[in-house]
Amino acid sequence: MLNEGWRDRLSVIGDECGFTWEQQIANTEALGLKSIELRSVAGRSLGAYAWPETEDMARSLADAGLSVVALDSPVGAGSIAATTLEEDLATAERWLELACLFGTPSVRVMSYGRAELTDEAWQAESVRRLLALRDLAKGYDRRLLHENCVGWGGRDAASAELFMREAGDEHLAFLMDTGNGVWYGYDSVEMAGAVLPYVRHVHIKDARLREGEAVPCLPGEGRARVADTLALVLSEYPEMTLSLEPHLLVQPHLGIQCEDGEALYKSVAACIEGLTG
Repeated sequence: MLNEGWRDRLSVIGDECGFTWEQQIANTEALGLKSIELRSVAGRSLGAYAWPETEDMARSLADAGLSVVALDSPVGAGSIAATTLEEDLATAERWLELACLFGTPSVRVMSYGRAELTDEAWQAESVRRLLALRDLAKGYDRRLLHENCVGWGGRDAASAELFMREAGDEHLAFLMDTGNGVWYGYDSVEMAGAVLPYVRHVHIKDARLREGEAVPCLPGEGRARVADTLALVLSEYPEMTLSLEPHLLVQPHLGIQCEDGEALYKSVAACIEGLTG
């Protein structure tokens, strides 16, 4: 499913392979991976930890020889009516500071749930906020990665392409998630093709439909066209960074978490085995 050398660029979102910090590091190493993507630790968002705690985390990653490919912030993942731009900038600044601490170039964001806005107002406000967030990232010499998930710019291929044409540059790129189309009702290959010039990172997941609901499954066993999406992206960017986000035992958007480090390890190991097919 993946091209030569893919394992060296494969990462995993830490809370999908371990609950505690120790589990996340140990399991990432045991899986033979050289990098990790960070979102939460022990059920708490990384951004909620005090600076001394995150400094300890950064040191332990360095001691383990693990790099950090991206940080997954909550910016833009909720309703656009739930926060102000000023609040979003403050949250993003915290995550950009963490990106500097962990030595990663990228912070994941989304483009906001609709709330009660008209389509035009939703688009305009989402773009306005992401442009301001992009300017903030530029000041930290970091880039934001807009994921095809919650938000105006992630709802379908046409919106994603328009959004990136309006806001995309070296400090606001695209994070292509292979599985989100099953949840949101679009074709992943079409989405990837629409935003291909802007893609700088990939999340790998898959899902089936059961009674109209998306149910996560091993990559390649669902409806997400994972192999075709990866082939398209990697044909253009052979050195693209990739992160596993299986959602088999962890689904943050539903409040589902798993504290069983061994079960989490086995779920990610099964995904890696599937990718070799």
